Amino acid sequence: ALCKPLDEAFSLWKQLLEHPGVPEVRSPEQSLSSLQLLAALYRLQGKPIQALESFLLLRSLCQRLGDRLGMANALCQICRILLQLECPSQVQVFLEELELCLGEDEGSE
Repeated sequence: ALCKPLDEAFSLWKQLLEHPGVPEVRSPEQSLSSLQLLAALYRLQGKPIQALESFLLLRSLCQRLGDRLGMANALCQICRILLQLECPSQVQVFLEELELCLGEDEGSE
């Protein structure tokens, strides 16, 4: 029963982000914070799959907004969860994406 509001929020975010492009939200910063909080709450409740899915949504939103630091953070959290789930081959994919993300960030300085 306690997860129902989280699941509903996740479902709404998923619907909002299933369309390409930047979603029309009142505050992109608050949206990023909301997704981070959603993922953290799932993690605290011992629901790593839901936390992983939330961080994937966060990664998508950061990518659309051009927030490389936020995207790098989301990718790190994704890798952390995948390691906890003992999925090293999947971690490699996201580490490579993280390297690209950080490389692009260094190139823009």
